[in-house]
Amino acid sequence: MLNLVALDNQIHRNLRIVTTRACPGHAAVNAVSVIPREFPWLLAHYPIFFTKSSATGQFEPAVLLGFHPQENLFLKSGKWDAAYVPLQIQREPFSLLPKRGAPAGTVDVAVDMNSPQIQAEDGERVFLDDGQPSTYLQNITSMLSALVGGSKEAYAFTGRLAELDLIESVRIEIEFVDGSDAKLQGLFRISAPALKALPAAQLADLRDREFLEWLYFQMASLSQMPALIARKNQLISGATAASR
Repeated sequence: MLNLVALDNQIHRNLRIVTTRACPGHAAVNAVSVIPREFPWLLAHYPIFFTKSSATGQFEPAVLLGFHPQENLFLKSGKWDAAYVPLQIQREPFSLLPKRGAPAGTVDVAVDMNSPQIQAEDGERVFLDDGQPSTYLQNITSMLSALVGGSKEAYAFTGRLAELDLIESVRIEIEFVDGSDAKLQGLFRISAPALKALPAAQLADLRDREFLEWLYFQMASLSQMPALIARKNQLISGATAASR
């Protein structure tokens, strides 16, 4: 359970965060939302899809981490097994919290005091001896800011793609080495035929807004699906061998 508390340079002067291991909760997610400006780094490791909010009907980009609920194939021995970790994971255990008694939109940087990453003697310092933010905290603040701005860009991006009918649903059915299977629904991708049929003026508009580059990144990232399947098969094979 989250216990978000606004950071205070007096109360949290000695707070340290262990960044070398993942939170236990990371093992219980098979997808995580991302922002378009991460796409160049994400596509080398993860397949990027779009998911659709049942509440708003809006699309948002997300990377697929596993094939079943609560399955993260990128966690090994408590550590993230990829050269690039999505910002939504990197920023933990920090979040933005509405500032009490302040105008709407004013926020504090908050920390989840229940996070196992919090330590008193080991890890990255949050504040320096004089109470100033450490370089680590400055980087976290930059990540949180990037996620806020990136979320707005993501909705502008996917909103325009939806207007142009460039997003299509995809149904994925996979059989693994032990004969088990997975059927994934609720995922969406760029429609290559629809993109090919787009008039030049609309293509130019997508290019000028950086959207064309982002959608090509999404399409290219799907080449990571075989690698993700291989991760699952290796996990199955290892579990089978261990049980013998």
